Amino acid sequence: MDDEMKQRVLLVDDERAVWELLGEKLDRSGLAWRGCSSGAEALSWLEREHFDAIVSDLKMPGMTGLALLAETQKRHPHVAFLMATGEDNIRVAVEAMNRGSDDYLVKPFQLDVAVESVRRAIKKKLMEIELETYRQQLEEMVEQRTRQLQIAMKRIERAYDDTLEALGAALDLRDTE
Repeated sequence: MDDEMKQRVLLVDDERAVWELLGEKLDRSGLAWRGCSSGAEALSWLEREHFDAIVSDLKMPGMTGLALLAETQKRHPHVAFLMATGEDNIRVAVEAMNRGSDDYLVKPFQLDVAVESVRRAIKKKLMEIELETYRQQLEEMVEQRTRQLQIAMKRIERAYDDTLEALGAALDLRDTE
């Protein structure tokens, strides 16, 4: 599979060794990736290239992972987002998930688990996109059927009025005879 067909992951961590290690595992697992060292750099890459998922460190100088998550949701809502941190704290994980993170990874990564989490998050986002597309198609179909029904109702009303006029004219003719 060439890079054009591979799902693409953006790895964001202020420690280059972290995203290089995970990137190598993603590459061996058939996923394309790019690494960067800050939230601002990640936003710049998101403007230039398409990514299916982001794995971001929580604590980075400048823009935090949560701030990057918020910006990504505003600008690129169909990109899966996974938060990564060295803190194995359930409250931090819950906060990240409540703010929209698709998953939470603890460093040091169990690489197979991390890759599977990325795949699952991408699949979830693709299903959300598919569901939204289906919902829009249903709305369009309902609007179209509603217009057809309104047209049919107007025709029935016209036919009813025409029938009443014809009956009235027939009664008038009968009365005059």
